[in-house]
Amino acid sequence: MKIKILLVEDELELRENIKDILEIHDFEVVEADNGKVGLQLFENHNPDIVISDVMMPIMDGFEFLKAVRKNEQYINLPFLFLTAKVEKDDVRKGMETGAEDYLTKPIQAKDLINAVNTSLNKKWNRDMWLQHKVEEVLAEERKVKYHELRTPLFGLNSLLQIIKDSFGVLSEEHLMELLNKAIAAGDRLNISLLNLARFQTIENVMTERIWLPSVKEFLVRILNNSSSKQKYKINGLDFGCWFDYKQFEFITEELIANSFKFNSGDYVVIELKKQMIKVCNQQNLFEVPQKVEIKAFSQIIRKYFEQQGLGLGLYLAFEYAKKNQANLSITVDQQMVFCAELTLLTE
Repeated sequence: MKIKILLVEDELELRENIKDILEIHDFEVVEADNGKVGLQLFENHNPDIVISDVMMPIMDGFEFLKAVRKNEQYINLPFLFLTAKVEKDDVRKGMETGAEDYLTKPIQAKDLINAVNTSLNKKWNRDMWLQHKVEEVLAEERKVKYHELRTPLFGLNSLLQIIKDSFGVLSEEHLMELLNKAIAAGDRLNISLLNLARFQTIENVMTERIWLPSVKEFLVRILNNSSSKQKYKINGLDFGCWFDYKQFEFITEELIANSFKFNSGDYVVIELKKQMIKVCNQQNLFEVPQKVEIKAFSQIIRKYFEQQGLGLGLYLAFEYAKKNQANLSITVDQQMVFCAELTLLTE
């Protein structure tokens, strides 16, 4: 089967010349004259690689690339940019969005074919590396599918590859930005693996409940330690409860992180009542009021977000709550506010 290339270029003569070169080398070519048309062709043609101009009407190359990378199906798709000139800021912008390489116009046939073959080889190597690593991690837990950890692993590997390829091109400041993103990707992967380990042993987890005299102070500490800079409000009266310290910490951290992640309003609201903590945030994902089911390997409105985790956080929080004779429920109320409610044992 021929390798299929999506070629997006608004200059007709140049597009035809590139198409001829590619077809001579036995590639199948699908054409588009702007990014918007290119996106429409993805669904029907499922290309193996994309070659796209940067400056185009309707949707330019950067917008096109960003739109492509939003779809998890194309997270590992090689993407080559065509440009009349290469500025360092453009290279940085393209690489951070996921560009594989830049080809400067006018391009020689040899350079074009070499770039295509190099990008395809990188893709195949990434796929093999990722599959090997993920299968090692999941050797004892076949309930978790390969793609659940594929995105964070690929993101980390891609960032490290970009850093390696960018010495001499990007400034020290820009390289530091990429390093910080790589560290963040590694942290996300670490959290996913820890949650997977917790899931595997959840049935045997014991609780050691102690008296927590101030739920409010506990929450304030977690809020202050959060990496998110979003605003919050705590309403209601403080109270104490019996709970396993580490499990209570996990639950509250998960609820707060989740509310910050999905919040579409100005701040998150935490309400305290006797026996209850309610964490609420504005949201624009759910269209009707409902009770949200909490289950393993499930993420809220998953299609809107990259698969950067296993969807285990809320499920583990739910199970830890049960072990402490408490209950965790999630609803979208009549005002379309997302609310996580933890009802506690106080005596």
